[in-house]
Amino acid sequence: MARRTAQDAARTRTAIVSAARDLFTSKGYAATGTNDVVILAGVTRGALYHHFTDKADLFRAVFIELVHELNDFVLSEAVGHDDLFEGFLAACRASMTFMGRPDYRQVALVDGPAVLGSTEWHALDASVGLGSMEAGLKILHRAGRLGQVPDRALAIVLFGALTEAGLAASRGDGDPDDLFGAFRRLMDLLVPDESPSRAGSPTAGT
Repeated sequence: MARRTAQDAARTRTAIVSAARDLFTSKGYAATGTNDVVILAGVTRGALYHHFTDKADLFRAVFIELVHELNDFVLSEAVGHDDLFEGFLAACRASMTFMGRPDYRQVALVDGPAVLGSTEWHALDASVGLGSMEAGLKILHRAGRLGQVPDRALAIVLFGALTEAGLAASRGDGDPDDLFGAFRRLMDLLVPDESPSRAGSPTAGT
């Protein structure tokens, strides 16, 4: 029998996570069995349990993958703007947009808290995004675009507000443009009056 390589193992793990993500999105966590994942991924049960302790461990891997995809999507939106403040806002709006995706909504918002528990769910959700929020605020401050020295407390408050706005939009509890507009008005309070982005900012939600 040919010896399995690290690349083979990585491909197997990727196939399992991909299959699980499709099933958790379409059927939900409770209705998805590990046998369903094995069949869709085209692997053995032994392979699944070699990489993951149980179904909850597999779910955790899917959730972490989505968290990193969300962060990558947000950062890609930020770099497409010449104006730093508008780039920051575009990244924040992108976060809300991503949270409305069916896979993120089902995995992260519907099943996540129940499967992982609220403490781990929140820790994983903030593990990447909060750091990006802190970094974005520091960049704005160094460029003279933020009226106060950002600290972790400010990043936590803004990240919490943005996350809750995204959750509300995903639930249909408010218009996404209105919710983002409220977040933008909050950010405008932190931008110095002399900032060109404050003076010439477009209408919220545009």
